[in-house]
Amino acid sequence: MTEIIILANSHKPGGRCIAGIDKERGDWIRPISREGRAIPNNVASRIKLLDVVSLRLAKDRPRDRYQRENYFVESWDWEVVGSVSQRKIHKYCEDDSIVLHSHNDRVDPSYFEKIPFREWKSLQLVRAHVAFERDYWRNNRWRASFKDGSGEKLYLKVDYPEIVEKLERGQEISSKCLLTISLAGPWTPDNVQPERCYKLVAGVIEL
Repeated sequence: MTEIIILANSHKPGGRCIAGIDKERGDWIRPISREGRAIPNNVASRIKLLDVVSLRLAKDRPRDRYQRENYFVESWDWEVVGSVSQRKIHKYCEDDSIVLHSHNDRVDPSYFEKIPFREWKSLQLVRAHVAFERDYWRNNRWRASFKDGSGEKLYLKVDYPEIVEKLERGQEISSKCLLTISLAGPWTPDNVQPERCYKLVAGVIEL
């Protein structure tokens, strides 16, 4: 069994996308199903950020384009075995670098052909001063505005439902947060523009 500190629980077609840190090794893990890749809602709805979840991962792994942290799930008998404090996850923050390979909200898939597979990453925990704003282009979405470690401003879609619900209710959100940033697989907007991998906020821990 593997124990994961949960740091992301975001919407995904057909369920949720869950990710976290392997408690023993300190590596990121994104468990995925073999059928549709999403984690069923009846499993994910019981899990909160900072929970420690025990689950069984399959021996074989997908070699997913651009998401090196993916592991197949062996079974759905997930168990919440504890939780950790905010203080204990600060050591996993990467605040002194750009966020997921670029200074904007996307990564050109061709970028990954230029770096070794071991350097690919699609998950990153950052500590940031954040302003949450209505999406410029789609009023039913929210975005997180913050600066990366080099001072470049990012404006990323928020896909963490608990924070979105608070924002929709008009609740005040702390400007000091830990954000889990996730990189989606390649996608072609309107089937005309080039493929790109977009970044999104998959977890928010208010400090």
